[in-house]
Amino acid sequence: MKDREALNIYLAEQFPVEQIKVQLTDWIRHWFSENGPESVAVVGLSGGKDSTVVATLCREALGKNRVFGVLMPNHVQADLEEAKAVAQWLQIPYEIVNIGEATDAMWSILQPFKQTQQMKNNLPPRIRMTTLYAIAQSKNGRVSNNSNRSERYVGYATIFGDAAGDFSPLRNLTVTEVVALGRSLGIPEEFIAKAPSDGLTGKTDEDNFGFTYEELDSVILTGSCEREEALERIKALHERNAFKQNPMQGFELK
Repeated sequence: MKDREALNIYLAEQFPVEQIKVQLTDWIRHWFSENGPESVAVVGLSGGKDSTVVATLCREALGKNRVFGVLMPNHVQADLEEAKAVAQWLQIPYEIVNIGEATDAMWSILQPFKQTQQMKNNLPPRIRMTTLYAIAQSKNGRVSNNSNRSERYVGYATIFGDAAGDFSPLRNLTVTEVVALGRSLGIPEEFIAKAPSDGLTGKTDEDNFGFTYEELDSVILTGSCEREEALERIKALHERNAFKQNPMQGFELK
């Protein structure tokens, strides 16, 4: 309860959502003016809040004809109909590209190597990103990165998978802030309130974490968390995945 109260105070006092909505829309419009004046935004749509907010911001900034949604089930996707509903609500063109056969083929090629669950979980996100870039190149597009600050803080992203992209509107926004932004954009509540999941393990993000996004965002935004166990786990994940936060290191000539 204290975490929720602290976040509500933060939103009321330090997150001017209407102003940030305008700033974000202007930022996307300016980014495209410099990096693809005639390009379309290629957005991987999962049916979740992050990709929905990104696609909505792009539509506001560029117009619905310059946003292209890509739905990428891995054979099957439990929330595929929700992702289609998002594209239809936005009135943007979209395509369903099933990556199942590509994932199976890659998994078969990797049979000589030690198979781990982490390896299996990270393969589809990287194939999805390859798919997005291939489609972008066919459409003179630019690929959106839909990751948020909360996920990045604990390293909940696949390097060269969902951590990749050409532009990242939500990079510095927590889940709490993304939800507030989504509501300000008029996105239907069923798209905003959906429990985030990885689409891979059949679990929600919070099941995988062992703590809630509310607890995570409280740590990020206020520096505290009511449940000590959650605080310690969040700190441990943040430290363990610090390498994902920074650009790739390169040798510097002296």
